[in-house]
Amino acid sequence: MTDHTRRKLLQYAGTTTAIGFAGCLNGFTGSNGSGDAIRARYIGQESQADWLEEQSDAFAEETGIEVEHEFLTWADVPDSQVTNIQSGTGPDVDHIASTFLPQQASADGWVDLSELDAPLPELDGFFDQVTDIMEYQGAVHGIPWFWGPRGYLEYDPLIEQAGIDGQPDDWDDLVEQGQAFRAEFPDRHLYAMMGVSWELPRAFITFLWQNGGQVADEETNEILFDSTEGVEALNFWKDLIVEDDVMPTQIAEWGVDEFDGALINEDVGAIMQDLSPVDQFVEQGMADRSDFTIGQLPAGPTGDRSTFFGMEGLGIRPWSDKQEEAAEWISWLAQPETNAAFADRIGLLPTVEAAFDHSEFDDELSQTLHDDVLPHARHYPMIPGLSEVEGELAGTIGQWLEEVVTGEWEDGRSAELLDEAAGVAQQLVDQAQEG
Repeated sequence: MTDHTRRKLLQYAGTTTAIGFAGCLNGFTGSNGSGDAIRARYIGQESQADWLEEQSDAFAEETGIEVEHEFLTWADVPDSQVTNIQSGTGPDVDHIASTFLPQQASADGWVDLSELDAPLPELDGFFDQVTDIMEYQGAVHGIPWFWGPRGYLEYDPLIEQAGIDGQPDDWDDLVEQGQAFRAEFPDRHLYAMMGVSWELPRAFITFLWQNGGQVADEETNEILFDSTEGVEALNFWKDLIVEDDVMPTQIAEWGVDEFDGALINEDVGAIMQDLSPVDQFVEQGMADRSDFTIGQLPAGPTGDRSTFFGMEGLGIRPWSDKQEEAAEWISWLAQPETNAAFADRIGLLPTVEAAFDHSEFDDELSQTLHDDVLPHARHYPMIPGLSEVEGELAGTIGQWLEEVVTGEWEDGRSAELLDEAAGVAQQLVDQAQEG
């Protein structure tokens, strides 16, 4: 896309799944079900219904445009959104999950915003990585809403008690600091990465990237994560758990609450995470924000410090007869102050770079995250069948981790599992491309 096309967007401030038909919607809230209202749908954000109502009330007062809000659970998304695309019915504004974007874009499920004559925020006001995701196959499918890159989040008092000075610069430093930490605290561990659900493939590919590997080739759609670099990445992760005692075996059972709680309870000294646990820690009266440091992840052998991010956006469906009004609502939510407020409420990060100038992110930790961590944020390659590939990786890495923590892992097992997963993933990609 040319710079001219990108700038056409500014006139305002600034897991692919098998096709299914069993749509499941949770009812509307809001503007009395008026047929003249915009219908906007969000995934997993029902807890923010009141805030969204407040915003749409203010929006209606300023523009005269009413908005109805609808909410989906993540479990409902595949069937509901695919069914809507097939039938050409559903909301005007819809929530874009980045891993679902390739299939939905290929099915003409989104308006190309670069061709829409409507008020939309300029993409240059967003972080480059998130606009790269939305600019898929030559079209702009949506506006980035929030994202979640992770850094090396450390509780300084515990680290200082262990006699450790500064965060680990690379993988070797991570091992050395982990062993020094265990020498001081034999019942604790220095570091943890979450080991359940969708966090499994994201932890793996973070190590993969840092080791110089790739998930797939975006040009040829060839799966590449079963490379030597991928096997080495898995084996390094294994060694952090079973050889070097840097990570606890319990990560295989920790969901978000247990994972964040491990830092809050001082079972570990640092985690790969955003800033969401910090406020929980502070609210308990046990720490101050100045007790934490967030920095880049330790570099791999190639010097790479990549950190995975997931991202959500907002787009307009092609069947909408209120596309200009829908664009105005998306633009409202993309204002820096609004984007900052929403991201802060849900514990993730704003996609509008100027949002970091607002009070919610105007602190040392947030600014360090912005300056040092976000430049290294990366997303999966945008290939057909992406969410199914992620699902295959989640299952494979989950099986691998279970074998590691139970002592069932054997030499060659990492390569065997990755090879099997890559074969299945390639079939999924090929099928999605044909479909």
